[in-house]
Amino acid sequence: MNLIWKVIGMLIVTAAILTIYSFSDYEARIGGVIIKKTKIREFILGIPDDPYGKSITRRDTVNKVQKQEPMDTTSQRIMIIGDSMLEGLMLRLKDYTAFNHHDLRTIIWYSSTTDYFGNSDTLSYFIKQYKPTFIMLVVGANEMFVSDIIRKRNKYVKKMLKDIDTISYVWVGPPNWKEDTGINDMILNNVGPMHYFPSKNLNYKRFKDGAHPTHESASMWMDSIASWVMNKSMKPIVLKMPLTKSKNSPNTTILQPLR
Repeated sequence: MNLIWKVIGMLIVTAAILTIYSFSDYEARIGGVIIKKTKIREFILGIPDDPYGKSITRRDTVNKVQKQEPMDTTSQRIMIIGDSMLEGLMLRLKDYTAFNHHDLRTIIWYSSTTDYFGNSDTLSYFIKQYKPTFIMLVVGANEMFVSDIIRKRNKYVKKMLKDIDTISYVWVGPPNWKEDTGINDMILNNVGPMHYFPSKNLNYKRFKDGAHPTHESASMWMDSIASWVMNKSMKPIVLKMPLTKSKNSPNTTILQPLR
């Protein structure tokens, strides 16, 4: 009988430890392998397994149900800013902005991360300079494999959102080539599903580096983003598929990586 109670006690202690671990942001490892968490946190707090396209619930940092606003049919000053992944996107986006009578400004900050933006005034500087009415953030690809990412980077995402303030925006997630360590979930939990385009759900043809989509693939990626902005984003703008190619190159500012 004593043995049975010892076994029951061990099971209770183990369950308690796993429950506490599942509610924490910490990821435990044994021999370099991450110990998988249980689904008890999602079950108790009502977080959906697949939050894409669903309302964010109590536990998320957005803390409100998102509702799509009416389509803004006016011409926009669009600013797309982020890492090298936007090289391919900006070419197709220029077709969209020219066809739909928007103005486009592009800022590529090579190797940039939320850390880059969170520790600088770069985003606020270009917002003041270009006065965009709509911002596209393309940041996250260089943080695909950052460990303990919430503790290390969550504050920088919040700083970026503070810089954006009330300007309409969407955050384009990285085009995953491998499973990430939490960058997609971290950003989604801050901005909500109607501000976040989860690029990891798409298929890509890539350059030899295995990460960057080819220009043809990036063009289709941009088509998907544009359709999502018009139909599923919080503050939709007119981005009808262009029938013609733009004759002009995007107005682009290039920033070098930090040393």
